[in-house]
Amino acid sequence: MFKRRTSRVRQRRQVRVLRASVMSPRIFWYDLRRAAGNLLRLALVAGLVVAAGWGIWRGIEAGLLENDDFRLKRIALNDNPAVDEIRLLEVTGIDLKGSLFDCDEDEIRSRLVALPEVASAKVVREFPGDLVVDVSIRRPHVWIACEPAGIGAREVDGGLLVDRNGCLFPCTRGMVPEAAELPVIHLRSDDGRLVAGERIEHPDYRRALRLLQVAERQLPEARRWIESIELYKTWGCKVFTRDGIEATFGHDDLERQMGDFLSAVEHARQQGDRIATIALVGRRNLPVTFHKTSPPRAIVVPEPEPEPAGDADLRELLER
Repeated sequence: MFKRRTSRVRQRRQVRVLRASVMSPRIFWYDLRRAAGNLLRLALVAGLVVAAGWGIWRGIEAGLLENDDFRLKRIALNDNPAVDEIRLLEVTGIDLKGSLFDCDEDEIRSRLVALPEVASAKVVREFPGDLVVDVSIRRPHVWIACEPAGIGAREVDGGLLVDRNGCLFPCTRGMVPEAAELPVIHLRSDDGRLVAGERIEHPDYRRALRLLQVAERQLPEARRWIESIELYKTWGCKVFTRDGIEATFGHDDLERQMGDFLSAVEHARQQGDRIATIALVGRRNLPVTFHKTSPPRAIVVPEPEPEPAGDADLRELLER
């Protein structure tokens, strides 16, 4: 029998690759020309792209930015006491001879909101040539006065107002009619925190505001009746009304004190008296002084007696 072959002979072919790098002046010149050609084609493509972009931009500029149809023709500003047309141009830098496309809505809005007296602003471009600006201002709640900081009471273009959120802002001339009826809170110290555009965190302001809020709950027109509020020593404050009353309050039990104050004022009016001063810290026997009032008196002037005729003739001669 034949013997079975148990192994196979595999023949492996080994392929050897010979790589050779040949360089000659002619080959170098050829490679250089090919690289220069590729670079030139790339430069031409880039130039065409730049020229096309410049042409498109010039077309847009001529068709839109320099088109008289899109010139800024009208600025519609809402009626408000803080920003008029002149101040709008000063703050935002709007070019009245420019295009409506030059008016950046976000930039104009941010410059307006940066004003302490402006609460919010809305700016819209309405093509072909209108710019609509809607400004919402802060509504004044009370005045702030501080002698150490050089802030006077009810000063236009220098005085400080506070809105209901506690934000400080200057009083503009357009706000004077509304702000003139508001009370003044006098602060005893500056603390370096009376900055327009920021919230007021003064302890004197918080105490006086709490008293004013109690007064408004019991008397809706309290803000127009109260002239000013001053902190008195460390335990209370004084309220001065527009009809000449000086009332001294403690910092505690304000609801009861304000009720006693209003009752005393009403009682005095019914009796025909005018309260000058009143101290409301105690619960009974409140010390009160009254204004001295008296009805006007008529002074009788006697009629002159008729002069004798001779005296009249003598006076006529002297006056000639």
